[in-house]
Amino acid sequence: MAFGTATFSGLSTAVSDIGAGISAEGAATSDLYAAEAEQYKIEGAQFERTSYQQAAALAGQNEQFTAISTRIKAAQAQRELSMSLGTTTANVAGAGLAQSGSALDILRESASQGALTRSVIKSQGLITEAGYNQQQQSYLNMVGAANAAISGDTIAQQGYYAAASTANKAASLDFLGAGIAGAGAMASLAL
Repeated sequence: MAFGTATFSGLSTAVSDIGAGISAEGAATSDLYAAEAEQYKIEGAQFERTSYQQAAALAGQNEQFTAISTRIKAAQAQRELSMSLGTTTANVAGAGLAQSGSALDILRESASQGALTRSVIKSQGLITEAGYNQQQQSYLNMVGAANAAISGDTIAQQGYYAAASTANKAASLDFLGAGIAGAGAMASLAL
């Protein structure tokens, strides 16, 4: 039983391999936690995607509601114009005046004002519709970004699981190497 360089070298290698095995197990554990963290990021991005999809749908509905509302307002303005022109015509006729001169000027001005009102209503409606359409497109873009984040996080999660598996295998091999080095050190004592 001689303690020689081979004995100390074998024991040193065994201790080193045990340390490497512990380190590899630590890396594996860290990778597993990182993979779990990626799962939470995936779930958050999925929730975000769902929220953006709902917001996009609501923006689309608002665009449709605005189109309907604009048509109703334009029809109401047209009806008010027709009633106003009818009232003016009846008043002119009731006063015994001819449909000429000032009476025609008043009718022409009323018709012009009514057309302007309808034009403003339609323009405002189109502007509001365009705003809702832009909002919907923005939300749909955010859905795309959430999908990309989900894909990236899923890939990262798979990478962490693969790294954890590799680190576990490395730890096993390090512990096996420690056992072999320890056995070699013990065998050198028998020589």
